[in-house]
Amino acid sequence: MIEGSSFPNRQTHDRGSGRWLAAALALVVLQATPNLCYPIGRDQATYLVIARGLLHGKELYRDLWDNKPPGIFYIYTIIVKIFGPAMWSIGVVDILWLLSISLCLFRFVERTLGRSAAFLAVVVNAAMHIRAGYWDAAQPETFVMLFVFGSYFWLAKSRQGSKLKDIGAGVLFAAAFWIKYNAIAFLPFLLLLPYLELKTLARLPRCLRLRVSGRDWGRAAARFAAGFLLGCAGALFYLWFSGSWNAFEEEQFKVLPRYAAMALESAPQYWLWAAGRIHFWLGFWTVCAAVASLLIAWRRRQLARLTPALIGAATGFAALAVQIRYQPYYFETCYPFFAIFWAYLGIQACEGVRFLAQFFLDRNWRVARVLIWALFAALVAVPLPGPMVRMFVNYKAFGAWRQNSARFYANYSWPGAAEDFRGVLSVVDYLKRNPSPPTEVCVWGNEPLIYYLSGRQPPTRFVWNLALIARWRLTGWRRQFMRRLSESHPRFIVVARDDEVHGLSGTFQDSEQALQEFPALDGYLRSFYRPCKDVGTFLVYCRVPPTSSL
Repeated sequence: MIEGSSFPNRQTHDRGSGRWLAAALALVVLQATPNLCYPIGRDQATYLVIARGLLHGKELYRDLWDNKPPGIFYIYTIIVKIFGPAMWSIGVVDILWLLSISLCLFRFVERTLGRSAAFLAVVVNAAMHIRAGYWDAAQPETFVMLFVFGSYFWLAKSRQGSKLKDIGAGVLFAAAFWIKYNAIAFLPFLLLLPYLELKTLARLPRCLRLRVSGRDWGRAAARFAAGFLLGCAGALFYLWFSGSWNAFEEEQFKVLPRYAAMALESAPQYWLWAAGRIHFWLGFWTVCAAVASLLIAWRRRQLARLTPALIGAATGFAALAVQIRYQPYYFETCYPFFAIFWAYLGIQACEGVRFLAQFFLDRNWRVARVLIWALFAALVAVPLPGPMVRMFVNYKAFGAWRQNSARFYANYSWPGAAEDFRGVLSVVDYLKRNPSPPTEVCVWGNEPLIYYLSGRQPPTRFVWNLALIARWRLTGWRRQFMRRLSESHPRFIVVARDDEVHGLSGTFQDSEQALQEFPALDGYLRSFYRPCKDVGTFLVYCRVPPTSSL
């Protein structure tokens, strides 16, 4: 019914393909090995703390709050189960993920552009990902891309009698959706690309059409939809029967819209700001490479070979844009496809230089032939200093990490560390030297890493205080927090300083300053606690014994 993909110049996975893939993965490993020394960022620490709570019997949203869809937390339960509270765990996961997405990207590009382009795309994608450092490691968008590619490959290999693959592809896409809702933007990529007859783009007049009948496409899409709905129903039933539904509904339908709307309010010149973020994280020259690649492909009637990358880039960018905020890791949904444009442009440039070199050789213009190759080498060398310098710096950091990991994390500052790891580790060290039950520590701040590394669990459902100080908070949340805090009456309360995140909270106050607008917590601290440890960016309060006079 639905035959295999009719991509032009499709290659089989022969031994030559394996060598190209092995070489690409070797270069990925070379670039990514220093990722082992990545620290655990604020987002990853949140996922880890919640995942550990899930493993200990707590329920998502009801007992542990965050505004992300549920999928990422259950993925992190695997990380917690395997690695435990190891700082380097996120670096290991990032390397394994990068190898997995590189394999997917190689197979995707090889089908249309060949092995050499696939090799280049893998190497460029790895460089684009590593540039952002630990911020992009093991984020929801990275896992979304694995499930999207997996779903695509199942649809692309669909044959007569393999209807279960269409259903399975839908289930995989449901998994991507429950990791991040913006995965829905990839629907055109999945429901159109595997069934398009792309060869018609190489002929005039250029047009797109399905390579199957409308009825067959409709049946395949229906099976895909059935798998997707089956996956979604499973997730919803779990939330309902686990007792998390009311908290899930509150978070996703009441709070999330208010959280998203605040991004537009906090940036008066939103479109100018968004353009700046795109320029910084995607890059002006990457956009130029995409435009140049499309023009060349159109001129050479090779648009069919580049259409998969074009559809992927369009849907990936849509998945980025609908999130409004343009965080660094949001760009992971389009990096692989823009890497393909760079690869195609590089192959076309090489072919053009080879043609000119042969032209000069036929006319015995040896000097011109040497000059054209020298010019090409100079052009290739232009973008290399950035990745090479970055790799040198990363390996230097990797060496320092191997010598003394504790000192390395305490002084971590590149690329642009958003967390105070020195302060976090100082607090963790203090808590370990003063042991207490798991819920005897409350962190009033944005550093859930303190919970994770010290082996503590938050005494309330709020892993960090963003939901309690932000403008989009619900009115009853502070009462919930104070009730649970009073019931647990923890031995330590850690108050953070200089941790404001205006882009997320809508306020320029740090956690210590926010106490002034939370009189219930401020009064509770003054009544039952006293400062006992000051590490600069954190002030640790100790519970006053009942027999002591205040």
